[in-house]
Amino acid sequence: MIAAGRAMPWPRRSGRGVAAVAVAALVAAAAIPEVRAEPPADHGTSAAGSAGRATTRLEIDDCNASDLGKDEAVNQASEHYDRGEILDTQGDYEGAVREMIASYCLLPSFGTVLEDIAQAYERNLDYEKAIGYLERYVRALEAPATPRCSTCPPDPKQVKAEVARRRIEVLRKLKAKIHVEAQPAGAQITIANEAGVAARARSGETIEVLSGRYDLLAELPGYEPHHQSIEVQIGKPYTYFVPLVAQKGRLVMQVLPPDARIFLGDRLIGIGRIDVALQGNTYIVTSEAPDRITDRRRIEVIANQVKRVQVELTAQPQFGRRQLIGFSAGAGAAVTASLLSTFQRPLVTGAGAAAGGAAGFFGSLVLLPEHMPLGASNLTVTATVGGAVLGAGASLLFTPRTDLIYPIAGAGAVLGGALGYVFGERTRINTGDAALINSGVVWGSVTGGLFALSFDPGHVVGGGLLLSGLGMGTIGGVLLQSNFSVSRQHAALIDVGGLIGIIGGLAIENLAYPTQTTQGSSEVVDARSQEHLANFALGGMAVGLLAAGILTRSLDDPKLPVSPVISQVPAGDGRAAAIYGVSGRW
Repeated sequence: MIAAGRAMPWPRRSGRGVAAVAVAALVAAAAIPEVRAEPPADHGTSAAGSAGRATTRLEIDDCNASDLGKDEAVNQASEHYDRGEILDTQGDYEGAVREMIASYCLLPSFGTVLEDIAQAYERNLDYEKAIGYLERYVRALEAPATPRCSTCPPDPKQVKAEVARRRIEVLRKLKAKIHVEAQPAGAQITIANEAGVAARARSGETIEVLSGRYDLLAELPGYEPHHQSIEVQIGKPYTYFVPLVAQKGRLVMQVLPPDARIFLGDRLIGIGRIDVALQGNTYIVTSEAPDRITDRRRIEVIANQVKRVQVELTAQPQFGRRQLIGFSAGAGAAVTASLLSTFQRPLVTGAGAAAGGAAGFFGSLVLLPEHMPLGASNLTVTATVGGAVLGAGASLLFTPRTDLIYPIAGAGAVLGGALGYVFGERTRINTGDAALINSGVVWGSVTGGLFALSFDPGHVVGGGLLLSGLGMGTIGGVLLQSNFSVSRQHAALIDVGGLIGIIGGLAIENLAYPTQTTQGSSEVVDARSQEHLANFALGGMAVGLLAAGILTRSLDDPKLPVSPVISQVPAGDGRAAAIYGVSGRW
């Protein structure tokens, strides 16, 4: 065959003499008994790339026996060979291989065709097939021959066989070129098989390995390792694209109230609680529930880690502007009347009360913000009442004169209301916390007043009892609101329980000690009856408040800073033992 522009390592034939030689050889071969070479065994090699390499199956192993006559077989084999030579010269190596295989199948004893097929495969860069046909060619040349004398020149067949063997070794050492592109870039690429690691490189770099089967491993921090089985052939180029999957972390999120909806981006992923696997990244998680302020936050999930988040949605603010406007009108009238009562002129006091009520109404209408929080409004109301009680109790310490007590109580109401408004606005106190403080102030003041009525100790001790009840009630309310999350409705139910208790206590007192002393048409309550009334009212109030608190204890949850803890401690035998408990700060 003619070598088109490439120098080959074995003897070359050229010119049209090839066809003549081929025809003569075919004719001569027709008279030679057929000797078909057996497929070579896979001898293997110690090179890493050849481990597990399968024997290449050749097309000539599938040749069918020809039923043509000898002359016809020779003629057709010659025609196929000639066409194969022409196609080889034209660069159509696949067509040349088909024609030469057809020629060999007609005359299998024509062994030199194997060399020509191998050369065509090599030019087509199919080195596996080229080696297979060269090996078959060598076996045909090494067929048993008549012994030669020691002084005779080398046998040409042996020389050709040696050249072919060297060529096989050269081809076997040709390495496949592997190009791996990973997404994202920069992955560490390892090519290995059971014989060990054949090559390491970065994605995007060219990797050269011997032919064989390999495991391709791509690794990049923060991404799952990618394994892929590949098989490469001698001298062939290969390109692989590896999309790396980011390693995942877990997001565990608990949201209160339990019916809150949880969104990841715009996608609903759970109600109340989620436990999802996510790729390491930063996510926008939104929690929402009826009558609650929507919570939107950025949460960073780290690969191979668990991110735990707890969210308690804040109730939608309730506005108390109308309530405070109405109270301001009433408080303005009462405070003005108390301040003017020192003049002891009913007409002046009445006119002043009307003017104070109007001033309180229109002043609050203009000055109060449109979205006045209901918690701040409630606290202002209670602080005003508490200020009045504080003023009255403080004045009782010094004088029993009502013409002085009323103005001081009015001034205390103004000061208390102003302080309550400022504190409520700045702290944005919620309605439940404000209700607890309100209850403490009210019931503490009522308790102090009832004790003063019960003992009737005089204005100094009575003022002290009133102030003590106010102080203890206020402190108790503040402590309760700092440790418990109580709704306004819950606090109102407890207040109703206390009120019902007082009414019940008074009813029982009336049954036990009916008042019989009468002067004119009016009933007169003497000191003994007053003590009974105060005592029964105190007892009924205590029973009512305690009963209401017990009956409504499950309406709200405590907000003590306590959390469950699971840890390990060394046991007596040295092994780790798990312990369970709670921890918190007080």
